[in-house]
Amino acid sequence: MLQLIMIRQGDADTISETISGLESLSGYSAKMYIKHQDGTELDTLIGTIDGLVITYEIINESSKLYPIGKYYFETKIWDAIDHVYTPSFGRFIILTTLQNDPS
Repeated sequence: MLQLIMIRQGDADTISETISGLESLSGYSAKMYIKHQDGTELDTLIGTIDGLVITYEIINESSKLYPIGKYYFETKIWDAIDHVYTPSFGRFIILTTLQNDPS
């Protein structure tokens, strides 16, 4: 599914997706790949699976290092016998923030 994800540089965020078309994600693994426009990696997030919901956590220590700009992402799920799916993909945009540390 085509999506747009936007976060502010330095913010923590939780991204969740619900998988359809499968009865269970038992035995599956999940990752979100965030890449520069030239295909080089910006970050890879490991998903936590609960039922048919996958959650990806971006911590602020990581997003502080993300350069402001436009990127691409895709999520992949797979099992031990090489069933691979791409549930979502699209643009991943890092926005500037007005205040980096509110303390």
